[in-house]
Amino acid sequence: MIILTKNLLIAKGGERDCYLHPRDDTKVIKIVHKKEEHNNQNRLEYSYMNYIKKRRNIDLSQITNCYGYENTNLGEGLVFDRVIDFDKTPSKSFRYYLANKLIPLDEQKELITELKEYLEKNLILFVDTSLTNIFCPKISQNKYKLVIVDGLGAKRTGIKFTLYKTSKLYTKYKIKRQWDKFMQMYEKDVKRAELGKRPFTRL
Repeated sequence: MIILTKNLLIAKGGERDCYLHPRDDTKVIKIVHKKEEHNNQNRLEYSYMNYIKKRRNIDLSQITNCYGYENTNLGEGLVFDRVIDFDKTPSKSFRYYLANKLIPLDEQKELITELKEYLEKNLILFVDTSLTNIFCPKISQNKYKLVIVDGLGAKRTGIKFTLYKTSKLYTKYKIKRQWDKFMQMYEKDVKRAELGKRPFTRL
């Protein structure tokens, strides 16, 4: 059993907590902490990751790979890659870079276009389109890429989740629809950063 302690906690979400893996600092463990009724994002994400990895030659370069479950003192946890910069420091979210104006707007647009093309080419569904679910690792001193760390597949089980995995036409429609939502969030955050008002509380 893996023992997870408070000092290993990296981030706390509405349903899951994310911990640094105590035996492998290139991995994280996501634990469902919500005791009441929940959608069990671990089960959804595990199912979806297994589905997309069954395809031939799937490109995982802009999502975090999933390695299955581990038993912990806090319950069953799902293991993923940890996103780190080229110098081995922990990467920041895309929203962090946007809020602090650390990447020029034209370069942000290039990164966004690259991510959009990646999702369309690989038919990957990014459904929880918060900018905090996208990390922005530095792959060299002045070069970045975007990596989705959370929010893939679906928000709940049901007929739509089945359709996402069986109908390419429906998947393409859903990718476009969710991307439009993401761009709306992005544009709002850009304006907030430019105005310098209503500071970002979640990065």
